[in-house]
Amino acid sequence: MLKKIKSFATKGWNKAKAMFVSAIVAVSAGAMTVAASAADATSSADTTSIMKEAGDQLTSQFSGIVSTVIPVILGILGSGLVIFGIIKLVKLAKKIFGNVAG
Repeated sequence: MLKKIKSFATKGWNKAKAMFVSAIVAVSAGAMTVAASAADATSSADTTSIMKEAGDQLTSQFSGIVSTVIPVILGILGSGLVIFGIIKLVKLAKKIFGNVAG
């Protein structure tokens, strides 16, 4: 049993590390993209204004993504709950009719 727990913890830790690293990479790539799009080749803006504009764009894009993703997740969870309920009802019906017929 202890081996199973250690194995599960190791697998979970490896997945957590991979997710953490991928999140860092995604955020840094997004920040670089926003910073690159904020800096024009023709403008002579300083780094402070570029980073401020990049931060504003990153904030607005993040809030747009969150406001789009949350309704989708809620819809998926609702559909999953309905499917789970139907499966449970079918199992209950099989059990009841099995007892009645048997």
